[in-house]
This record gives sequence, structure tokens and C-alpha cells, in this order.
Amino acid sequence: MKNIFASVLVVAILASTLQADPPSSNESPDPPTKLTPLMRMKLDKSKAILEGLSLEDFDKIAVNARSLRLLSMESGWNVIQTPEYAAQSRDFQRAADLIAEAAKEKDIHRATMGYVSLTVRCVECHSYMRKHRSTPTKPSAK
Repeated sequence: MKNIFASVLVVAILASTLQADPPSSNESPDPPTKLTPLMRMKLDKSKAILEGLSLEDFDKIAVNARSLRLLSMESGWNVIQTPEYAAQSRDFQRAADLIAEAAKEKDIHRATMGYVSLTVRCVECHSYMRKHRSTPTKPSAK
């Protein structure tokens, strides 16, 4: 039980850092992050799941988990074709399915652990993408 609440606390802290106040005027702001529409939808659905978990709103949890599952099947999702990326996507889909199933059963603890797993999948996949994405070729000097 303590592990579940610790996991939720960690996820909540991570989520709150995404919503942090902008830097003061004397600090240089980070450049804006460019998110594709698909990734923006994924982030919005993930935040909605966290909100549903916090409020024990099982319908919100289930709807958004199913939406994430569907997003992961869109053609724009498969940005590279490697066995590792395919495995990452399958793991993400399983985590989304677990969340939806747990929400249907009104099992807040299992849904929470599914959300933690989903978040880990996202972080690991994005790390993989940064390491393995081919860099664009630089234009030749004239």
C-alpha cells in the first residue's frame, strides 16, 4: 500500500514540474518544445488519467486510457521501424489496456500502478528515440 502511494506521489511531483511557473524575467527561458499534434494529444490524455486517478473518476480514467491505446495505433505513432521501438509500443499498449481494465473494475490501486508503468514506458521510449533517431544531414557549405 505504501509503495502505491509513493508511486503516485512521484508521478504527481513529476506532473507538477511540467506545470511549473515560467522562469522570472532575469532567467533565460528554455526554447519552446515542439510537440506533434499526436504527442500533444498523448500528453493531454495522460494528464487526464492522472486527474481521474486523483479524483477516483473511473470513467475518466477508462476513457482516456482507451484513447491512448487508440492513439498508439495511428500511423503517425510509428516514427521508426525497429524491433525495440515496436516492443516499446506494445508495452505502452499493454499498460494502457491495464489502466482501462482496472478502471472498469474500479480498482484504483491497479489503475495507479498501470499509470506508473505507462509513464515509465513513455520516458524509456522517448529516451530510446533521442538516442537512436538519425540526425538530419547538414547542408554543405557553399
